[in-house]
Amino acid sequence: MQLADLQKKLKSAKLDGYLVTRNNMFPEQDIREDENLLYKLTGFTGSAGSLLILRDKAILFVDGRYELQAPRETNPAEVDIFCTKEQSFHTWLTQNTADLTRFRLGINPWCLSAKEKKSLEINCISTISAPEFLPPLLSATPAKIFEHKIEFAGESKDQKISRIVTHIKAAKADAAFFALADSVSWLFNLRSDALPETPVLRAMALVDKNGKAWLFGNNLDSSHIKLDCPLLALNEIPAALRRYKKQRLLTDSQTTPQAITDMMDAAHIDIIPAADICQTLKAIKNPTELEGIRQAHIRDGAAVIKFLCWLEKNRFGKTEIDIVEKLHSFRAKNDNYYSESFATIAASGPNGAIVHYHPTRETNRPLDDNTLLLLDSGAQYFDGTTDITRTIALGNPSPQMVEDFTLVLKAHINLSSAVFPNETPGQVLDGFARAPLWQESKDYNHGTGHGVGCFLNVHEGPFSISRRHGQTGMQKGMVTSVEPGFYLENAYGIRIENLVEVAEASEGYLKFANLTLVPIDKRLINKYLLSDGEINWLNAYHHRVEEILSPLLTSAEKSWLQEACSPL
Repeated sequence: MQLADLQKKLKSAKLDGYLVTRNNMFPEQDIREDENLLYKLTGFTGSAGSLLILRDKAILFVDGRYELQAPRETNPAEVDIFCTKEQSFHTWLTQNTADLTRFRLGINPWCLSAKEKKSLEINCISTISAPEFLPPLLSATPAKIFEHKIEFAGESKDQKISRIVTHIKAAKADAAFFALADSVSWLFNLRSDALPETPVLRAMALVDKNGKAWLFGNNLDSSHIKLDCPLLALNEIPAALRRYKKQRLLTDSQTTPQAITDMMDAAHIDIIPAADICQTLKAIKNPTELEGIRQAHIRDGAAVIKFLCWLEKNRFGKTEIDIVEKLHSFRAKNDNYYSESFATIAASGPNGAIVHYHPTRETNRPLDDNTLLLLDSGAQYFDGTTDITRTIALGNPSPQMVEDFTLVLKAHINLSSAVFPNETPGQVLDGFARAPLWQESKDYNHGTGHGVGCFLNVHEGPFSISRRHGQTGMQKGMVTSVEPGFYLENAYGIRIENLVEVAEASEGYLKFANLTLVPIDKRLINKYLLSDGEINWLNAYHHRVEEILSPLLTSAEKSWLQEACSPL
């Protein structure tokens, strides 16, 4: 279906506009290519965005990560681009609609949370549930369910359900509904191959105060695994909910689709608003998960170092796609390897300024001399999920490249070495990273850190390190990225990303312990811009990388690593 076809349908549907999000029935999860309505309608490939279809135009709202990418991928004759750092969706509608109270906005209640719908209505926008106007796409390809074994999960499904039951009873509720697929995956120790890079089980769940549970999902193949709870289709949710007529049900309005809330209302259920407790429990890794994550990063670091050693000798004549394929070949040899954790970002030269650039056959650039290569990649292992970004000098970097990289390094060290009180919100920590860049009137248009799952989503809530979000406090056992950057349009991009474990510094205070073990390119560092403390941090980090990973390398790779980790 084309944009023009939908615009023609608006009038007959008695709608002034229709909102298309990147969600399908499972909020806050990645989607398959064949489910991506934003791409099908506009050509935009980014991982977040909202499309407002009006009768005479269409507006794509994106965040700062896609400020450069979105205009390159869309047709300006069909789609206007607005970056939400300058103007929100609500602000645009207010400023561009003569009478907002009479504006009829069609939505798909499966693709918008109850909280998002309420937010629209608070801003005097009349929302009309019209799922038939543009149904959500859910692939018909069966997804194979498999167990995340206890040796990796560290806690049984029954133990986790018991914790949820305690939470339900404490809230004086009768049951809890979970709409987030990663919550359900964690709670039941189940995964699936529904998505190419995220082993999430795309299912919802209902758990009652007696410990009984139901799973709901479509196109799930459980023929080879014994499930100890019913697995029902999504269209059987209303019948399951009717069991709780006039009873109290815990539901997270921020993550539950409006369609589910409508079903609860129809069943006369007393909805008790409550944050998804699985998200908080899941974010704090247990000792088994933490040890597995540490071991996964050791294997992953060795693979990346083998790749970097290869790159130094073989980069001439290679392209971005060559880099993606070669790095994958090193990682895939590791024990417990399952898949990549996201599509690798291999951005040469000016492509690096596009924050979430992915090379395609049309955009594939050679690795030009005297440029930078921004390489953001990761893997899914049964015992952990990795995510690392390194910016690599190809040839001789310019003085400006070196200065900008050193500023980003200072930003990275400033946050990585921070000590802060328990429960400090990520929003407070964000400024630690930006301060060295702000002093030079520079910044970056993305968050500084995101939670990471254990053989689950590489971007995980409920916390983040961001100036716009991140109200959730940090706690011991969480895993987050630290990834400041700087981007110069049409020239280069710089980002340094490590994953870190939130650890105890002293009573009541926390610190970050590095999980990622890969050297930072010293050819891009002006040591005279670093303080003694920053130099000591870098030297200590490199010493640890060399000490832990040398036994896993060949003699040639050891020599390369020894030089890469030599004191600054």
